[in-house]
Amino acid sequence: MKKIAVLIVIAAVCIIGCLSPKEKSNESISFYKVPLVCGAAPEIGCGSRIKPMFVATQKEKAVKEAWTNREGTVIAIVWNDTNAANQQKIKDLFIANDIDAELINDTSIIKEQKASFRDKGRWYKGLEVDQLSIEEAGVIARKTTSFALQEGYIDSNAASEIKQDIEKYFKAELVQVRTLDNLTSDSTQERWKKQAYDIVVGHVGKEKADKVVEAYETSLSEIKSCE
Repeated sequence: MKKIAVLIVIAAVCIIGCLSPKEKSNESISFYKVPLVCGAAPEIGCGSRIKPMFVATQKEKAVKEAWTNREGTVIAIVWNDTNAANQQKIKDLFIANDIDAELINDTSIIKEQKASFRDKGRWYKGLEVDQLSIEEAGVIARKTTSFALQEGYIDSNAASEIKQDIEKYFKAELVQVRTLDNLTSDSTQERWKKQAYDIVVGHVGKEKADKVVEAYETSLSEIKSCE
């Protein structure tokens, strides 16, 4: 009898261990519609806007996990405790982080979100949103150099080196935790533009760099649309 009991326990453990996250049906999850698409890379969410919110949720005991979909259009909150007071705290955090969030109540949309929830490459948990910022840095660097290369202002070798340095710079910048006001402030925008310009000057000199300014300004100004 004891052997049978042991076998039953082992079988139960194996079954539980084989369950995917989607099969944990007892989880309480709230999905919120949000306008956090990245302006510089509109196919992904703006990690710089999402990260402060997720850092804040880590301090809330009621929140088990915070996720964003790749597109930056839905934020999911997995709850430890989903009472009304805790739900209000999350609403307050959205407001504090200047995020216009709308709770999704449509059951068909919720079902659709749950169907892909936690899929690798489609959802990002917590500080994994830095991956979106790193991807955005690559897009900014590519856009900054592509026009200048196509127009013949710089050659392919210079473009490659400039792209690498600008991407490195923005990888470090875009993962910083900033408020919306700080992110979109004139001082931040001007500092980013100056740094990118200085990188170009360092590779091709001021004369050629000045010819790249128009393309460079156009690319960097797109960062402002992550609002």
